[in-house]
Amino acid sequence: KMPPPINQTPRDNRPHPSTRSGEPYSQDMRDMVMQLVLNGTVNAPALQQLRQQRAMPSASTVRRWLQLEQRHGHYRAYEQNGNTTASVLRGHDLVLLALYRVMHPKAQLAEINAFLYRCNFGNPFFRFYSHSQLSKAEDILELRNKRGSTTAYQAFLDVNIMKRWRFFNLPYPLGIADVRREDLIDVDEAGIFLETSNRGRGKAHRTVRVVSRGPYSKTEKWNVMMGVSGEEGTPQNPSRRWRTMWLRGGTTIDRVLQFFNVVLADIGHGNAQRRYTFLMDNLSSHHNGAVAALIYAHGHRLVFRAPYYPTDAPIEYVFNTLQSVLRSNMHNIRDAGTLLHEIGNGIASMDDFAPYFIHCGYWRN
Repeated sequence: KMPPPINQTPRDNRPHPSTRSGEPYSQDMRDMVMQLVLNGTVNAPALQQLRQQRAMPSASTVRRWLQLEQRHGHYRAYEQNGNTTASVLRGHDLVLLALYRVMHPKAQLAEINAFLYRCNFGNPFFRFYSHSQLSKAEDILELRNKRGSTTAYQAFLDVNIMKRWRFFNLPYPLGIADVRREDLIDVDEAGIFLETSNRGRGKAHRTVRVVSRGPYSKTEKWNVMMGVSGEEGTPQNPSRRWRTMWLRGGTTIDRVLQFFNVVLADIGHGNAQRRYTFLMDNLSSHHNGAVAALIYAHGHRLVFRAPYYPTDAPIEYVFNTLQSVLRSNMHNIRDAGTLLHEIGNGIASMDDFAPYFIHCGYWRN
């Protein structure tokens, strides 16, 4: 480093703390000023003159230190952390935000502000947070925007909570605790429309609508009844699956019986070494005695999932993946024929259903 010229006085280039971009006031300075506040002499004329000469912290700085002491029990300087902007929402309020998001994940920012105000009622230093401050705090908590789902109120009734516990923790016939994942077959139905392939969101200039060509009005519903096995699969040897489709009418007993006749003919009769356990929801046609008799006659088992808990069904996630595949191929879908073709391709593209079962809690193998 070159020394300054002889006729030039060296200057300290560090900004003064009052510029909000320099070094913070030392702890000795902070302690002295807080002692003056306790003595009631912080606004003495001599100190006011020093403040005008920037030799003393400003009145707003002193108020900020008092707020820090009341909120956090100290008035130490914040540690500098590089280019990261300090968060305004921190400490107790940040914990409250995290807890509120756990209980109310779909809450709006205005509701969060109201909740924090109620929790800080009587605190003279509390102020409402801006939406950007709340968003930054949620980024610190690693909260992300996701597509939401709703669990029915009935799912939280004691009887249904007990049914769910029994389903996962008791052996057959009350549950599936003693059943291997590879011996499970989950069965359910889904309705698919031609407009299912439409994407709901897109990007355009702020003055222009997001518009694309595609089916506009409601089209006929195609019903897909499908069963998937929990066994592990590979591209060369994919997990087993069965499906049937029809256009008009709901899930009748005759259609359920036809589907199970196809599945049972494929897997054969059960024996002591290997028998499958079918999982279904509580649709009335699934509870028909003829369906259970057909399954038992072939030496296999049947267990119904707990009501109001569709997240326990791996097949629901398979249908969700299928809809995602249809949306990704939306430009290939023009009519019912191309829709059926893409449905077949989407189902065939799934090699392994074991991860879906593991995600839902069917880990025993």
